[in-house]
This record gives sequence, C-alpha cells and structure tokens, in this order.
Amino acid sequence: MQIRHAISARLDGEAPGLDDAEVYAHLAGCRDCRAFAHDAEVLHRAVRLGPAPAIPDLTPGIMAAIGEERAAADREPDANQALRWILLAIAVAQIAVAIPALLFGADAGLPVHTARHIGSFDVALGVGFLYAAWKPSRIPGLLPVVAALVVCLVGSSLLDVAAGNTAAIGEAQHVLDFVGLAVVWLLSRPDPRPARYAT
Repeated sequence: MQIRHAISARLDGEAPGLDDAEVYAHLAGCRDCRAFAHDAEVLHRAVRLGPAPAIPDLTPGIMAAIGEERAAADREPDANQALRWILLAIAVAQIAVAIPALLFGADAGLPVHTARHIGSFDVALGVGFLYAAWKPSRIPGLLPVVAALVVCLVGSSLLDVAAGNTAAIGEAQHVLDFVGLAVVWLLSRPDPRPARYAT
C-alpha cells in the first residue's frame, strides 16, 4: 500500500515518502504494483492531456471582410481625397513661387545667395507637401518638420511686418505655407469612418 501511495504521489508532483530505488526495487518483483503503476500513469495522462478542441478556420471570412471593406471604401466618397488635391495645388503653387528666388536669386531685393537659400526652403516645403499628398500614410513622420518650418517662416514674417522691416504684401506667399500645414494636419487625423467587420 505504501508503494502505491508513493506512485500516486509522484504522479501528482508530491513527495513520494520513499526513495526511488526502493520503489523501483519493489516494482521489479511485484506484478500487481507494476500494473497499478501502469494504469495510474495511463489514467493520469488521459486526465491531464486531452485533445484540443476543434477551432473553425476563420481565414476565409476575415479575408472576405477585408476585401468588402476595401471595396466599400473605394466606393464611398473619400473626404481626404479633396484635401489631397488641395495640398497638391498648394505644393505646385509653393514651388512656382519659389522658382524665381531659387534659380535667379530674385526675392525682394535680398542678396542672391540669401534669396537662393530661402528659395531652397520654399521648394523643400513644396516637395514635402507633394509627398504628403501622394503618401498620406507618411504624414506623421513629415508633420513635425513641416510644422517647425512653417511656424518659423510665418512667425518670423509676422515679426518683420510688425517691426516695419518688410511690407505685408511681400509676405503674403506665407499664407500658402500656413494653409498647407493646416491641410497636412487634417490629413494626419485618423479616418472617422468606423471599421466594419464580418459577424
């Protein structure tokens, strides 16, 4: 009886109370205890290990739902599409306004080198707007740089106009910068349309 208690305790992860050598020596000579040990191990395994429940394959339904969602999104008017076209127009205008300064160094009587530097910044901003209109998913990475550039350009222009260092009409081109930043920010917001899932 003590041997059988030891066998059960070992299967349950408890202290058997006997040395393994003593248990094995007894099992070598006792057919009944060997049969008990075998049956207990089989029962223990059957109780602990059971077949995994069958899980239905949900892949076809999920893929179909994704396809339907994309098709529905393509059919619905995309509010962001209009913003992307506006940003494209702003980008083209931004680059067009910057061309004289960049190529010819002509910008409100500034030295040629300074005018070309400013033209380079304006072209870079226009290219950033173009890229944001083309790949809105990349806007989160562009937004901090675009915001810093526009805030510096518009802020410094406002300071110069307030101090009388430049005419307000000459700084009107920075309205494009500000509007472009606003559109980029609007495009960076998550899609308000709720996601649809198959049930």
